[in-house]
Amino acid sequence: MLKSLTQDELQNYKQEGLLFPKRLISEAAAGSYKARWEAHERKTKSPISGAHRYKAHLLFSFVDEIMREPSILDVVEDILGPNIMVWNTNLYPKEPGDGRFISWHQDSAHWGLDNNNIVTVWVALAKTSRENGCMGMIPGSHLSGTVAHEDTWNPENILTRGQTISRSIDEKEVVWVELEAGECSLHHVEMMHSSPPNTSPYRRVALAIRYITPSAKQKHHNVDYATLVRGVDEFQNFLEEQRPIFDMSPDSIAFHTKVAESQGKILLHGTNRAGTEGLAETNSSFTS
Repeated sequence: MLKSLTQDELQNYKQEGLLFPKRLISEAAAGSYKARWEAHERKTKSPISGAHRYKAHLLFSFVDEIMREPSILDVVEDILGPNIMVWNTNLYPKEPGDGRFISWHQDSAHWGLDNNNIVTVWVALAKTSRENGCMGMIPGSHLSGTVAHEDTWNPENILTRGQTISRSIDEKEVVWVELEAGECSLHHVEMMHSSPPNTSPYRRVALAIRYITPSAKQKHHNVDYATLVRGVDEFQNFLEEQRPIFDMSPDSIAFHTKVAESQGKILLHGTNRAGTEGLAETNSSFTS
């Protein structure tokens, strides 16, 4: 029995690899989370950037709260089953006039996980539109499996390696994922997607949560971390993560730094930039 999705929604997700818009938190709640994010930035006089934007649940309590939201987990359970882990969380500010973009890619190309039973829940904490750089998706593209990518290392491309799908993309097939604050989109790990620069005067503010099952294994490195958020973990393929006591606590920062080093080796696997040299680049490895 499904907890949240209708049978039609679940079937559409399986066929298209994409489901949106789905309101999973209220507009007021989204505004509250956004306010906590931006209050931290005002306090520190600096935007959340660099490596602190990924595995953000290890550093910020509001991210830890969102990824455990029962309304979100109910939808994920309908897709993945009762045992759910969070592999990553990513804060996505896209600043007005920044000019950078995300090329066409699949998340599966460089995450190193050995199965595709993975769903991203992308939570809009403010309105997202084509003008401020929302995602473009190609429905059904996940059915092709993971295709060939090439590393471009383009500095204007926010992706760590500038990874880009090698084959041509038919732009007429693109669906633009425009969302109101509190609405979410869900997409399959093999979905082909990209996002353009923010050409609006407004900041794009969002959180992406990467949900996996405990049966997944990491292929690119012998160490990986994840957090169990529902059900049981009978496999123990991932090391346990620490919840933040308060935002950016010294203990949380130290733990996040250790995890980040492992993630750098995973995301830059097969390149000569792996390890601590690539650590600074992992801030954008998951950007959409």
